[in-house]
Amino acid sequence: MKIKPVILVGGKSRRFGSDKFFLTINGKLIFERTYRILKGVFQEEPVFIGRQTPIGNYEFLEDLIPNLGPLGGLYTALKVFDVDFVFLTACDMPFINKEVLKYMRESLDYGAKVCVPKLENGYIEPLFAFYSKKLLPKIEKNIDVCDLKLRSLLDFDVQFFDPNKIRNIDPELLTFLNINTKNDFDKICKILEDEKVQDFAV
Repeated sequence: MKIKPVILVGGKSRRFGSDKFFLTINGKLIFERTYRILKGVFQEEPVFIGRQTPIGNYEFLEDLIPNLGPLGGLYTALKVFDVDFVFLTACDMPFINKEVLKYMRESLDYGAKVCVPKLENGYIEPLFAFYSKKLLPKIEKNIDVCDLKLRSLLDFDVQFFDPNKIRNIDPELLTFLNINTKNDFDKICKILEDEKVQDFAV
């Protein structure tokens, strides 16, 4: 079973006010930590999708159809790569826990079309989830009718990962924190001052 890890970099960062792709914590780029974690969990090499960004020796792909948001990145990955699943995440999630991701990969239901975390409060994180190649026809139909929400793919054949097992690994659920605004970034920097989360630091 082939799984392609994808890091989305196509966002315009309007709420943040500057390009989040180049955000650093403790002097290190967040996206590089994400890349290392994904590379350590999956056999397939991670790829950045959304735009060309010539930096380092990383692979970047532009969206096949621009301006579709995260759905466009997912569509591009499923069209371009000969894999069974795509694991989709974002470049602005600084505390991804490798063990959470390993649990999800090892628990993957290969018969499902979407495999996604659903936490105790009912919150679903579609930007830290697995998407089957079998979804491609539905995604194409959704694009045709301008339904660009990833959540619109969660209406059938969905596996929800056990929230209790996720919390046992990551008690504060820091894996699912992302950076949308400057206030979010300030809060995340303060989290790093807590010794309990040093293992999550970049």
